[in-house]
Amino acid sequence: MPRSYFDRVLFLDADNVPARDPSFLFESPEFIDTGAVFWPDFWHPSHTIFNIHGQSLLWEILGTPFVNSFEQESGQLLIDRRRHAAPLDLVKFYTFHRPNPFTRLKLAHGDKDLFRFAWLKLKVPFHMVQTPPSVAGKVINGTFCGMTMVQHDSQGEVLFLHRNSNKLTGQVKRKKVYHRAEAIKRARNRLIEQGIFRFPDGKDIEEEEAKMNLTPAPTLEPLDPDGLPDPAMWSHLLSFNTTSRRVFYKIQPYRATPQFPDWQRCYGQRELGKNAHFYTQEFADLPYSGLETQIRQFAQDAMQIQAQT
Repeated sequence: MPRSYFDRVLFLDADNVPARDPSFLFESPEFIDTGAVFWPDFWHPSHTIFNIHGQSLLWEILGTPFVNSFEQESGQLLIDRRRHAAPLDLVKFYTFHRPNPFTRLKLAHGDKDLFRFAWLKLKVPFHMVQTPPSVAGKVINGTFCGMTMVQHDSQGEVLFLHRNSNKLTGQVKRKKVYHRAEAIKRARNRLIEQGIFRFPDGKDIEEEEAKMNLTPAPTLEPLDPDGLPDPAMWSHLLSFNTTSRRVFYKIQPYRATPQFPDWQRCYGQRELGKNAHFYTQEFADLPYSGLETQIRQFAQDAMQIQAQT
């Protein structure tokens, strides 16, 4: 961002998709007033997996008082570089200076909070969107697995869908299959059938492995009916009630086996409808219901273009 040709920058992670045209943000009162708009993470001092709370050594290292607020999620940033050159330089220092106390002492995770830390340290105003993130995910046999962080505008309307827990690849995800042992066995049997009684050498084994590799490995997940390689993951949207207090906003990290693969990290509430502080909507009823199919198609198209170059 410091080297951008643009003075006013909306930065988005590659896996973060706007639900609608976000250009209105540049004319929003929050951006005009402060020149910097940030978005919250799932975590806050009374419910955090990163230990950013009132007792954290972080605040002593920063030299700033404890701030009782949501942590920051940096998958989207709206910054006027002309007005905020100093905090951007401090972010660069926090990121690249060695030794780095944030990573060495595990005071923060990656760069996600470094922006608000820099702004807080320099006492420069910014706006943090007040609506906590929603979670988009999929329901299988009554079990919900949230795999996308959903951010809002300052009016509480959905604006960004950050598919950060099951990323688009444009390719079918397949299990890792190791053919070596079976290739040795097959090469040995082939030699015996030819009346050759010796242990197969490297060339014999490689020939058998090449034959076995012609058969695609099993997929990690069943393919969707539309045939696109990346699975559709947005069937439901889990959101926090605006009338509930922040202390009740608790996004749980969990694994949802056997309905979902053991490697899949889920966020949200495993059983929908049991927490009165959250409500659920079906994606089919939302105005951006077709968005996921579009980006899955784009991912496949991109891989096909790459294969031709």
